[in-house]
Amino acid sequence: MKKGVYLFSVLIISLMLVLQLVIAADVNVSDADDVASKIDKAYGCLEDKVVDNCDSLSLEEKIFSLLALGECKEELIDEAEGDKECWPSGSCDLKLTALATLALDSVGTSTANAEEWLLSQNTIPSNIDWFLEIENSEDDTSCTVTYSDDSYDIDIGNNKKLSSGAGSCLSLESHEYWLKVAPNCYDLEFDTSCDKGFLTTLLFKKDDSSTIHVSENAHKASAEGITTETVNSLCFAEGSDCDYEGSLWATLVLDYLDNDVSAYIPYLVTMADENEKYLPEAFLYLLTGYADFKNDLLLKQKSSKYWDEAGDKFYDTALALYPFQSIEPLEKQNSKDWLLEVQGDSGCWDSENTRNTAFILYSLWPRRTGGGDNTGPEDFDCEEAGFFCVSKINCDGIIKSNYECSGTFKCCTEPESLDTCDEQGGDICNSVEECVGGMVQSASDLDIGQECCIGGSCQTPADETECESYGGTCRSFDCNNAEKESSDDCNGGGICCVEDTTPPPKGGYWWVWLLLILIILLIVAIIFRDKLRPYWFKIKSKFKRGKPGPRVPPSAFPSTPSRMHPGRPMPRRILPPARRAPGRPPARRPKGDIDDVLKKLKAMGK
Repeated sequence: MKKGVYLFSVLIISLMLVLQLVIAADVNVSDADDVASKIDKAYGCLEDKVVDNCDSLSLEEKIFSLLALGECKEELIDEAEGDKECWPSGSCDLKLTALATLALDSVGTSTANAEEWLLSQNTIPSNIDWFLEIENSEDDTSCTVTYSDDSYDIDIGNNKKLSSGAGSCLSLESHEYWLKVAPNCYDLEFDTSCDKGFLTTLLFKKDDSSTIHVSENAHKASAEGITTETVNSLCFAEGSDCDYEGSLWATLVLDYLDNDVSAYIPYLVTMADENEKYLPEAFLYLLTGYADFKNDLLLKQKSSKYWDEAGDKFYDTALALYPFQSIEPLEKQNSKDWLLEVQGDSGCWDSENTRNTAFILYSLWPRRTGGGDNTGPEDFDCEEAGFFCVSKINCDGIIKSNYECSGTFKCCTEPESLDTCDEQGGDICNSVEECVGGMVQSASDLDIGQECCIGGSCQTPADETECESYGGTCRSFDCNNAEKESSDDCNGGGICCVEDTTPPPKGGYWWVWLLLILIILLIVAIIFRDKLRPYWFKIKSKFKRGKPGPRVPPSAFPSTPSRMHPGRPMPRRILPPARRAPGRPPARRPKGDIDDVLKKLKAMGK
């Protein structure tokens, strides 16, 4: 029994050791040394394409090369439109000017003129409706709304409905809960006072949508107190029309440069659903810090590898992970692994695409570029100094100057500390539920796909299909490459497509395992050769035919490999004949029939 256990233990240990060798021999992109080598190679490839070659690069390639490497500064400045400092010269573009401003600031170059040009490109969105909401804390409240030196009396009933509008600027909305603000009155201040405790806030929505957004600023007052609300709604325009992608980049860069951008957030939030190809959640999470934007962004990752909203998965992946330069969610590590798997032999990505390679390095593996023009003290690394690199909205401490963070992050002494959803008096809605009748807030105990609903309830949408309730997507015709068709119902609206989690067929290492098993068996046979020898001859004897071959004396082969001549192959061992007792004569051979015949013939011849 003990021998069997010993043999089994030896086999298990041998398998474990061999398995470790196989794993160690395989390419593992999570290994720190291997990753560092791949990133060094990527930077080397980018430097080969950029250094001493800036004149031949496109404007975007110069911008991202300056962000990633600190190269092409002078060439980028040369492409600006005169003193206005907008890019490119002759046809100033919002997005490119914002990116060029960010790149030049990253190397310490003054961008005051560029900021001024960006701020001058604002206009009022024409497709957003604004409402004034007045909430009473007690039944039957009487209020007065004042603007332009005129006052209007409004009563709030037990059912929360308002009794009337308030002049030409504030008309009573159809269901009588809010006052709609006329577009020509957006720049006015609306003062409200009530005879009991009350709250005012502004609501907004796209003119043809039923989704209502609540302004982040709400104002409370006790009886006879006064609150003031002002509609402040702007966007950045190309010509006379709002440019959504340009507004995203301009708002982000101007916020990073400490400009007040609160007036631009409602437009970006309202129009996000119509502009998903620009990944607005990445910008809105940086600008607002709201967890629902973070969750929506991470949930857009495809096949647990990359993002692809506009047909360029390398650019989109770099953009999607730009807000996570200081944190490491699982989705980011998955994308890093994928990028290192598809990295080109040269070290660059996307068929040696200079812009995308630079953006990937700047977003996921940034390095300090230096090269600033400032005469002040050199910037220090924020996190090495014990501080935190976070978006400005998520800083609960003091923003530290002269401490460097990657991208648009600020160096903060204390990051935002969130209460749990329960501590904020809310309920956690899961990924298939919506917050109805309340506000969604960030909380410290939310998982991916969850949101904290305050003042409302978590409900499953009535029109949600069976397919969607199980995480699928209803499509009109065919499923995507990374999906497979499911039998879940789409209520007659197409076919149900779910993520294809079937593992790809394996086969690359079957021959390695076979070879390892044979090696292990050979090692075991050598170790236990003396014990296995009787069983081997017993099996061999069943197949042997005819007389046995000549016996081989024991001295024909050495008893152990150590006695062999170096380099001579080890012969197969056979069972030696039994040794004779010393000094004992050999036994006589018994007489047979032939001896008897010979004896008779000899007698007859006498």
